[in-house]
Amino acid sequence: MTSVFTSPLQTPPRVPPEVWLRIFCLAADLEDLLNCDNLLYPDFPRMLVKQYELQRLKDSLRTKRSVALVCRTWNELALEILYQSILITRVDTLASLHETLQRHTLIAQGKNRLGWWTKRLDVLIDDERCESSDYTMLAALVRQLPNLSIVTLSMPMLPFNDCWLRQLPTSFMVSLTEACEDLMMLLAASPNLRVLRCPICSPTPADRASRSRLDVPVMSKLESITLMSVFLRDYLPRDKDANHLPALRQLTYDCIPPPFFDHPWKNFVKLTCANLTSVTLDLSLPGESLQNEFDLLSECCAVLDKLVIYLRSWLEFRPCLVLPPVSFLGLHSNAPKGLLFHHQALVSALVTLTAPKLRTVRLLHANAAEQIRENASSFAAEDRTYLASCHFSLEDLKGRVLLP
Repeated sequence: MTSVFTSPLQTPPRVPPEVWLRIFCLAADLEDLLNCDNLLYPDFPRMLVKQYELQRLKDSLRTKRSVALVCRTWNELALEILYQSILITRVDTLASLHETLQRHTLIAQGKNRLGWWTKRLDVLIDDERCESSDYTMLAALVRQLPNLSIVTLSMPMLPFNDCWLRQLPTSFMVSLTEACEDLMMLLAASPNLRVLRCPICSPTPADRASRSRLDVPVMSKLESITLMSVFLRDYLPRDKDANHLPALRQLTYDCIPPPFFDHPWKNFVKLTCANLTSVTLDLSLPGESLQNEFDLLSECCAVLDKLVIYLRSWLEFRPCLVLPPVSFLGLHSNAPKGLLFHHQALVSALVTLTAPKLRTVRLLHANAAEQIRENASSFAAEDRTYLASCHFSLEDLKGRVLLP
């Protein structure tokens, strides 16, 4: 005898909105994108880092859009994550995004506004010319984003033909406060800012005397900053004993010649760098100055663990250098192609390096790593033997040992 059992159709239990939001955030990689600890990749050259971050932002945006298009319920839930991180790569996106935010602001208030959720803004416009009206639109757009904590700005600044020293338009500076006159006002109006990367933009109007410029505000949450030597003075507080960046952990510093402002740099390191764990230095300096920089970091950065250096050529990394107490050293040569004796000089310098805590030396120049691997037999036998058995490993960009 066969018995047939039937059961009424059961409706699956409803999933709480908080669970869906958590799933959406994980799918869109938002947790990492909004965490400034993951914004610095000392194991990779900066050009690769820029490409990698851009791809992650694009992938996240694509995922968020796909989630929002599944159904009306998901669309309503996904609005929050859709605008937590905003990526702008085209000029024409500025107007359409501003219109969307403004239209939604008219029908929603407070936390229900789309711009209220935005914590990260990346404006990465490289191939298009920006006019004054575009900066006005960008300023209006930023006014809709009161909770920004990560800002990356990479776009053609005015004047268009000046590729080095560029002035941020006043309209952009007024974007967070109506009376804003320079970047210091923007920083003061952004208490949640954790990452600042605008290295080639002057933080203060060029026509203003230094004594009348605003003092750098106390940024208690700023953990990562990218600076250029010609603008370093603007980030030194008037109180020579005050630390206005107490949470700073990651520093990228570009030194372009001329000039190298030695005293402001020393003052900045002594004031603000006591808690640094990662430093990237792009040094256009003669090799004999390198030890001075190491000594300064050793004196002022007691917890420094990762150091990345961009050199003009491998010859600038001189023999008998004494490193700060770091475990990781990344090296990159700005010369497009090094000669064999350049690589021989680098290997010889590494053999004489004093660095008791060092565990990894990674060459961030793919061509140089391959050339060293191919020409290993041309290096002195004692140098190869030392590097094969010393306390640190010499690696290529992917972490593979070069001279086993």
